Amino acid sequence: MRRRALTSLLTLAALLAGLLPVAAGLYFSWVYTLRVETQHLDALAQQALARAEQVFDEAQSELSGLDSFPQPACSVGHIQRLRQIAYCTPFVREIAYVENGRIACSSMGEADHGRVLPAADWSDGNGRQIWFRVTHTLDDVRPSVAIGRGAHIALIHASHFQARPVGDTRLAVLSTTDWLPLAHVDEPLLPSMIDTAVTGRERIQGDRLYAVAQSERLPIVAVGAQTRAQLMAAWTQPLVMMTLLGVLLSTLLMWAVRRFARDYFSPATALLAAIRRGELRVAYHPQIRLSDGRCVGAELLVRWPDQNEPVMSTDDLVHLAEHSGFEHEITARVLRTAIAEIGDLLQRRPELTVSLNLASHDLERGDIVGLLTEVIEGSGIRRSQIELELTERNLIQAGPAADALAQLREAGHIVLLDDFGTGYSSLSYLHDLPVDALKIDRAFVGTIGADTPHAPLVPHIVEIARSRKLHMVAEGVETEQQASYLREQGVEVAQGYLYARPMDAGEFRQFLATRS
Repeated sequence: MRRRALTSLLTLAALLAGLLPVAAGLYFSWVYTLRVETQHLDALAQQALARAEQVFDEAQSELSGLDSFPQPACSVGHIQRLRQIAYCTPFVREIAYVENGRIACSSMGEADHGRVLPAADWSDGNGRQIWFRVTHTLDDVRPSVAIGRGAHIALIHASHFQARPVGDTRLAVLSTTDWLPLAHVDEPLLPSMIDTAVTGRERIQGDRLYAVAQSERLPIVAVGAQTRAQLMAAWTQPLVMMTLLGVLLSTLLMWAVRRFARDYFSPATALLAAIRRGELRVAYHPQIRLSDGRCVGAELLVRWPDQNEPVMSTDDLVHLAEHSGFEHEITARVLRTAIAEIGDLLQRRPELTVSLNLASHDLERGDIVGLLTEVIEGSGIRRSQIELELTERNLIQAGPAADALAQLREAGHIVLLDDFGTGYSSLSYLHDLPVDALKIDRAFVGTIGADTPHAPLVPHIVEIARSRKLHMVAEGVETEQQASYLREQGVEVAQGYLYARPMDAGEFRQFLATRS
């Protein structure tokens, strides 16, 4: 269940690693585009507002000195002065003098009956007033914008407040008194631009962007609107860059998740986790004395059980441990487990032995003697009851091991050379390493009674053992013929399916009771 849950979690992590960076690329490219385009649109709106304020400021500046003009109002000199200002100011259509709410005269001459001015749309309380829609005598269709100071007003053609579009960006200057444009605007976006001006904030509607620039001195605002085409076009470049970056990041994250999953679910990692969780079990393969058929001990084998079947075979498990560097942890686990499970049997029966496989790294570390001392000391178990098996194939890689083996033998342990004859330097090992017994490999035992090229090797191995006064243990005995032949050859102990398969501690206790 834990493995399944982790697999599901890693699958989800892989999906997120593949999708999130791309989605984040889309999101951040859009956010970046909005930020850049908002700044650009805000700058255009500020420019439109500044231009409108400049028109008002220049008109007001021209009016500032008229109230102190030395000649009488509407005199020839006064009208001449009004005409001079109107002529010299490009955006001013007419300069007028107002008396009792009527235009008494203007730069166009004396008024016929005096045009009546409506109430001002805005006043600052200091004599400055603004009319956003004043009818001009020469143009009833297109009203003018008027700004007044004292008794004079300047009529400005509304076209001077018309903000020209920049590319696909639309601009409009509105009055805050009625939220209508100062100049005619033929723009489908005008309703949404007015709505944006009323709310007074920059915002995005759908895929269109709006910006508002509010005047601090005058009742006007400038509104900018960016069309869909321009916004999407601006999004293209960062979209491509961020998407490519997202794809690259997705690839790296998916590789990292896959690497983690591969390492986490690798056999070596799973084995280490099994060791730490105490999932490894010990199996006992009984060893039978051929002379009387009594069980005299057992070889300790490590097992990695699952709910239904072993995770891997013992040979594969040992091979994995050797290549992963976990041999010492497994050796310690097997030894402690065996002492805990059948230590009482070993205490009561001094003739009973268990053989423990040692790997090359167990000898290289140099602390195998200390481990054995720690586990055995004070348990009442004799050191001679713990036999140590050395695999010849591992010793080829281990190098000189004589010193460590000598310490083990001095401590009282019996040392066996396992898989004898399957390596490359069997006789050399017998000469260089201090051992007490040989284990005849199952591959040679299986040739007994068969006409194979390896059949004559068993007598040869027996002769070598006799010449060196070594005990002999045969493994892989499966038939009575093999057992009889080995007994005749002087082999003392055998183990194999003829007698029993590897079993757990409880089964071994029962088996021992029937073979004692």
